[in-house]
Amino acid sequence: MTRIPRLKARFHALALGTLLACAFTPTAHAEQAKVTIAIQYGYAYLPVTVAEKQGLFRKHASALGEPDAAFEIKRISGAAAINDALISANVDIGGYGLYGTLTAWQKTRNNLDIRALCALVAGDNGFYVNDPSIKSIADFKPGDKIAVTAPNGQQAVLLQMLAEQQFGEGNAHRMDNLMVALPHPDALASLVNKAGIKGYIGPNPYSYILDHDPSVTKLFDFSKALNMRMTSGVLATTGKFVKSNPHLAKAVVDAIAEADEFIRSNPRQAAQLYLDSEPSKLTLDQTQDMLSQVTAEWGVQPQGVMHLAEFMTRTGALKEPLANWQQVFFDPVAQGEGN
Repeated sequence: MTRIPRLKARFHALALGTLLACAFTPTAHAEQAKVTIAIQYGYAYLPVTVAEKQGLFRKHASALGEPDAAFEIKRISGAAAINDALISANVDIGGYGLYGTLTAWQKTRNNLDIRALCALVAGDNGFYVNDPSIKSIADFKPGDKIAVTAPNGQQAVLLQMLAEQQFGEGNAHRMDNLMVALPHPDALASLVNKAGIKGYIGPNPYSYILDHDPSVTKLFDFSKALNMRMTSGVLATTGKFVKSNPHLAKAVVDAIAEADEFIRSNPRQAAQLYLDSEPSKLTLDQTQDMLSQVTAEWGVQPQGVMHLAEFMTRTGALKEPLANWQQVFFDPVAQGEGN
């Protein structure tokens, strides 16, 4: 007669223990409901456009246990505006140039810790002139002008690297007084119409357009002149975002990697997505042709980081040398084979 109460007591004790264990077992950390990614218009951001339109961000977030995550793409004009938005936490991830990424990392590594999540594209830049007498950068005269996007933009940095290579160390800024800042569309029009500039440094799609324009001459592509390729666009974020949202951060990288493969394998579909997302003078056939020629440019692993960092250190833009390229990238890309 006494065994039943004892069994009941044991059962109740076991049940109570189970309830208490469940009550105090920590639940999985909930990551944020929406990720906002800020980019500019431009060819370099095509992987982001493809990932958005193909639903790749949500696909990879779901695969990593975040099925309800939403992703918003904002197009913001100007690198400075994107940097401000990321610093003020108005966006979670921003599209940066490689030079801007190194600069932001240097300024924020002891607080916000801005670094790159992944590379977007290692796009080439062509150097074009509208004066047949100009055969090299040594032929530019003091009054001539060369259009670049910004004094510290990638095109300006490429010209400085070339000046150092041609004229020797200490001469990186020898061509600076010839630079004039113009948006790519304005620079292209000014070059073709011979309106105030004699040279222009530009990436796709502008280089593709100029390659088919008999009124201008291409001096060279910078990848050949400098014997290197350099990542021209990345997605960057803060250490806080990555620490608080490891699954979502990885989902973004995985989505961009799949978008890169989509661009390589489906250039016509990618071309249509590009034309649907922003204005262009190119036809669908031309855009497909352009994308078919640059399949090696797309990839989440960076190129030329150390080359640029060493140049920035020599010229004083970086106060301390970079030990390795992984310092300015988050995992999992930092575990890869970039350079």
